[in-house]
Amino acid sequence: MMRPDPQRGAALLSILFIVAALAVAALMATMAITQQTAMAKAATRRADAGWAAYSAEALALSAVAEMSVLTNGQLTSLTVGLSQPVVLPLRGGVVSLQVNDASNCFNINALANPDEGAATYARLSWATLLRDLDIPATDASSLANALADWVDADSNTRQGGAEDGYYLTLSPGYRAANQPMDSPRELASVMGYTSPLRKALAPLICARPETQMTRLNINTLRPDQASLLRAFYSEALTLTAAERILMDRPDTGWASVDEFEALPDIRTIPEGQKQTEALSTLSTTYLAEGQTTLDGGSWPFSFIISAKGGSAPETIWRRMGEE
Repeated sequence: MMRPDPQRGAALLSILFIVAALAVAALMATMAITQQTAMAKAATRRADAGWAAYSAEALALSAVAEMSVLTNGQLTSLTVGLSQPVVLPLRGGVVSLQVNDASNCFNINALANPDEGAATYARLSWATLLRDLDIPATDASSLANALADWVDADSNTRQGGAEDGYYLTLSPGYRAANQPMDSPRELASVMGYTSPLRKALAPLICARPETQMTRLNINTLRPDQASLLRAFYSEALTLTAAERILMDRPDTGWASVDEFEALPDIRTIPEGQKQTEALSTLSTTYLAEGQTTLDGGSWPFSFIISAKGGSAPETIWRRMGEE
């Protein structure tokens, strides 16, 4: 009887190892190719979504130009094209867009105004806004000072506020920005601005590139934004009255701020508690926002468009994708 050749067994084992190694290599190559293909498809989708967003921006600029010509900036809730969703089809998905009046929000960067008088007024108005969210007066003042410390250029701590000395004690520690915010979401880094508070503030606030207070358009201000109106009347106007005034607003709006201030609830407010210059019936700033939905993915975008003095509208701020 012949004995098995050990060399033949070793050769067979070597062949099996080689086949196994080649199979693993082939699997790895297939996985790499699949991953690269998926990444290439994702990159293509992102590029397509980006081009769709730029097309939406062009459409928004055209819409703002048309509204500006037709209304001379005198917007009302009935203005055609304002706050009206537009959905456009594209291959593999859709792009949605809505243009709104960007006047009606509290610009949190106003607390960083280099003019101390303007910054103080903004800080007091901010505290009023917080109190309307059932924040106690002392806490509202501290929160206003904390925000002012975060956005102003110096490192001096206001009463109840916070600078590096506080933030560096956190884990992980960080420093105060000491510059205006790019987005209201940055409030998450500021002392005291909890998630519930930020959620309550979200419909009322914005972070504009400039450090001036926004001028409210009384003809497009919504009843749920009545706190903004009250903040400009040093609390002499009750929240209930502000809501009622906006709900009873004529469909075509008020012809002027003077007509608005002739209303019974407004004309009895002492002159020293009125901030008439903070109100307007004109709008020169628009917010265009929407998203591209493509092959099951979603890419948001937003633009701030300025249309001042009869000049052609221009985009002054742009964000593509999530904040």
